Amino acid sequence: MEQYTGFFVTLMLIFIILVFSKYIVWWVKSVLVAYYIVVSYYFITVKNRIDKEFEGISPVPDAYWDQNSGWVDTITNYLFLPLAAILVFIYVKWFTKTQSRKAKILLLISLIPSALLYMFFLILFSFAYGYRP
Repeated sequence: MEQYTGFFVTLMLIFIILVFSKYIVWWVKSVLVAYYIVVSYYFITVKNRIDKEFEGISPVPDAYWDQNSGWVDTITNYLFLPLAAILVFIYVKWFTKTQSRKAKILLLISLIPSALLYMFFLILFSFAYGYRP
């Protein structure tokens, strides 16, 4: 489980965004949390199976790296594409609810660090679990 610490941190940040968003109704939050739990279980199960299949083989064959990298790319899409949609939804709701021009400008400016943070976690996840030397 230690190898999945970064994954769980990423998952917790996604859950925090979901749970504390006042623009998403409770049943949608529940469905999204269930979706992420299922994707997480599936990711860990298949990743462990891939690791076990190639365990003890030295040097690690190219087949392992191909299979592992392909699996991580797939899961990256399952994790981060819905998150992008959720973040866009939240930002659109914030923007439409904001009344003052200054607040709208600040909200638009806040998109830059949010997008950078999103890309950081996406790249970090792909690199940490799907890196091929």
